[in-house]
This record gives sequence, structure tokens and C-alpha cells, in this order.
Amino acid sequence: MLSYIRFSLILNLSLVNLLDLVMAKQTRGSFEGTLPDTGFLKQFRHLPKLVVFDLDYTLWPYWVDTHIDLPIKKASDGTVVDRRGVKLKIFAETKKVLETLKENKILIAAASRTQEPPAARDMLKYFDLDKYFDFKEIYPGEKTTHFQRIKKDSNVQYEDMLFFDDEKRNIVTISKINVVCFYLRGDMTMRILQEGLALFDQKRSNQ
Repeated sequence: MLSYIRFSLILNLSLVNLLDLVMAKQTRGSFEGTLPDTGFLKQFRHLPKLVVFDLDYTLWPYWVDTHIDLPIKKASDGTVVDRRGVKLKIFAETKKVLETLKENKILIAAASRTQEPPAARDMLKYFDLDKYFDFKEIYPGEKTTHFQRIKKDSNVQYEDMLFFDDEKRNIVTISKINVVCFYLRGDMTMRILQEGLALFDQKRSNQ
């Protein structure tokens, strides 16, 4: 009888450990170590050659020149923090969005008007986003200047670009140079990427 009870306890503990292992794997960053499902891109007849992202409130939930107590650094435990040790973050699906574009050989650029370019570059570096960007234009001024330089460096025409930004004034300005612009009003997600690509496809199909 004691042997049976002992066996049952061992079996139950094994099942609990197995369940914990499965749950841990599911709750661990869903994107880490896996490639995103990019099959949805096949539905579009026209894809941009280059996608341009604003940074503040587009890839992360801050204005780095206003909301963060600079400088930004990486703590010993790997977290990214400001001067006071407040933990910083990017939007949950930012890396997945960038990886999706990179896997499909679509060029990626950053166009930011921040007053603190070093802080924006630190965010890109410490969150391991640098590797996704082919072009980075990060400095104050009109975004038309950013796009002129991106066009020159990439040799991609404006009509082959898609731009995500959370500020309406930038959307209005850049739309005038024939870039397809998507006005972002929340987190950058895979759903938003799909909507932006659909907008690009629609506009280019109507030309």
C-alpha cells in the first residue's frame, strides 16, 4: 500500500513538472527563437520596397526627449533602464514586425525628429533593434529632409515606400511627396503592419 502511494505521488509530481514546463514555454516571449508567420504577405499584389518607421510612440511608448530621465543604460540583469533605474520597454510586437519585414527582404528605415538623437539610438541599441534597420535618420527638423536622405541612400523611390507615424502633421507632410502613410494611433502590432501593407497595396493598385 505504501509503495502504491509513493508511486502515485511521484507520478503526480512528474505530471505537475511537465505541465509547468509546457506553461513556461508558452508564456516565454512568444517570438524568441521562432520566425514570424509571413504567409499573409502573399495576399498583396504590391509590397513596398522600403518601410519607414517613426520611433517615439511608434516602436516604443515614450518621447525619449521628454518622458525618460536620461541617460539610458542596460542594467546588469539585462533590462533597459533610465538614470533612476526605471525599467523601459518597447511595444510587445515591435521586434516581430521588424523581423517579418526583414525575412521578406523589405528594407527598413527610421525617421525620427527627436531632440535627443543619442537617446533614440540607445533605445535601438539596447533593445537589439539596430540589426533590423538599413537606414537611420534621427535628428530634429522637417521629416521631408529625413526622407530625401533615405531616398538618396536607398535608391528607392517615394512611391515604393510605406511610412508609419503617430503624428498627423508628419502624415500630412510626407503624403505630399507620394509616400503611402499610415497614421498610427496605438501600439505597433502585426495587425497594424497588415493594415499598412493593405493600404499600400490598395493605393498602388489604383494607380
